[in-house]
Amino acid sequence: MEKYGKFGPLLGVIQVSKIYAKFLVYAARNAEILTYHEITLKQIVPNASWLEYDPQEIVKSVKECIEIACQNLIILEINPVDIVAVGLTTQRGTTVLWDRVSGEPLYNAISWSDARSTDVLKGFLGKVKGNLNYLKSVCGLPLSTCFSALKIKWLEENVPLVQQSVANKNCCFGTLDSWILWNLTGSTDNGSHVTDVTNAGYTMLMNLHTQQWDRNLCSFFNLPKIILPEIRSNSEVYGYIQQGPLRGIPISSSIGDQPAALLGQLCTNVGQSLCTIDESCFVLLNTGEEIIDSESGLCSVAAFKLGEKGKCVYAVEGAISNAGASITWLKDTLQINTEINQNENTAEVLSTFLGDNSMISSACSSMGNLIGNGIDGNGGKKGELIFVPAFNGLYSPYWKYDARGLLLGLTSNTTSEHVTQAAYEATGFQIKEILTSLHVDSPVWAPTKKLTIGGDYAENNHFMQFISDIVGISIERPQSSSTSCLGAMLAAGIAMNVVTIESAKHILTPPCDNFYPTTTPNRREILYRRWNYAVKKCLNWNNFATFTEDVEDFNRREKDANLPIRQSIPCSIFLTSAFVLFLVARYLQNPNVG
Repeated sequence: MEKYGKFGPLLGVIQVSKIYAKFLVYAARNAEILTYHEITLKQIVPNASWLEYDPQEIVKSVKECIEIACQNLIILEINPVDIVAVGLTTQRGTTVLWDRVSGEPLYNAISWSDARSTDVLKGFLGKVKGNLNYLKSVCGLPLSTCFSALKIKWLEENVPLVQQSVANKNCCFGTLDSWILWNLTGSTDNGSHVTDVTNAGYTMLMNLHTQQWDRNLCSFFNLPKIILPEIRSNSEVYGYIQQGPLRGIPISSSIGDQPAALLGQLCTNVGQSLCTIDESCFVLLNTGEEIIDSESGLCSVAAFKLGEKGKCVYAVEGAISNAGASITWLKDTLQINTEINQNENTAEVLSTFLGDNSMISSACSSMGNLIGNGIDGNGGKKGELIFVPAFNGLYSPYWKYDARGLLLGLTSNTTSEHVTQAAYEATGFQIKEILTSLHVDSPVWAPTKKLTIGGDYAENNHFMQFISDIVGISIERPQSSSTSCLGAMLAAGIAMNVVTIESAKHILTPPCDNFYPTTTPNRREILYRRWNYAVKKCLNWNNFATFTEDVEDFNRREKDANLPIRQSIPCSIFLTSAFVLFLVARYLQNPNVG
């Protein structure tokens, strides 16, 4: 029997996010993180709404993280030989093209959130008469710049090296997982050109039903299938690391970051859901082996497929482009102080969301003054400042590439703290929009009582209370970080028979922090109506014809909740009078009736 050290068999996990590359080492028996190392990735922004990475830097950073983490193990008197396999989780949709002969990238990696392919998108939308869901029944996705197919098309049309490599049939495409796998398993020396169902599913080229590349989808985008990697499950051996301290160790899992988080949170049953908030935000609902064809602006995606012979589990997904990225933008671009008051006093939170008409709010206001919070709600009057961070359009549930950001309700009393609070609230409102769509598409499974939220920005207690108040249900936050890494670890361990889902559910279920709504339904509805109004302006930002009229009408409705009823009175009187006159006329025609 093979012997291991005191921690038993170990599993390594490579994570590449929008911000950093990281390598973690887990004890398989209890998912304890023994060590890790991370390196911040350099983001390249050549133009507005563009975002690139140096593919070579990503591979170099991954290798460096592995080397330093293994050195840490030795310092901790843990033998790196105990690592039985490595898993991989990356951001989906980020696109790399490289030459299979030279091994060199043909261009920088284009991030999933990059919007340079907008003109390409317009061209395809023109061919299908503006039908965003033209391909959705096959690939599960709307036509959007965030998926890989349009990025490949842009590269093919604008980069001569790509055109030449495609003509020579030497071009390889991959999302970040494919690029990293190919390099770690040998590169030009028989490296594995593979991907997994979750990453392939974010290209708009995979048939969601068969989990294979679809000839008709490739034909629609006029892309050659020869450039595409082989699609595999999320839990199997793809190849072996060829260099470094882990030489000869198998890579036995690959899974996109959001599906990995769903698996890492052990949301393996139908109806379980997870929201992850980092730079962006995603909400996923496990739908089992059933593909839900959303009619409410959500995506149908592959959640995970554990093993070559395993059944594919699907999910409905809502995507929010800018969550934590909005805070980063305020801090780095506008040089705004984004430190929001972290005093956890419940009175302050209640004061923000219950509004002036609440008895509890009145009781809390003096407490807030004593504490010195300084936030009188939001923008001088509570809830009046609305920030819609549509920097590159809006994703779920609108999928409007031409929407633009908006900050509505500024006054001379607005401070940087008000703007920061509005940026946090924007994520809560967008989560509520996605939950509303989930209730339409999956009324039986959609969360009604609680929502599990993870991610880097979930560590902010104030923010979690914001979201609970806005969505009106309790929030459950696991006391574990890196749930996407945990999902990749589980998939790798399952492939190597050192972990099972059943054992994980008994051993790895983390304790949770809970947050409960403190606002009234009326207050929540007022805030959400304001948000909806602002979003409509973002969607039609270049239509000024009715702007003044819309604002005046909105203000009247906000000040007078009974205005719609009173406005309907003349019509009601007219209908009643007409009916009475009709009866009188009938009586005069035939006075003997009755």
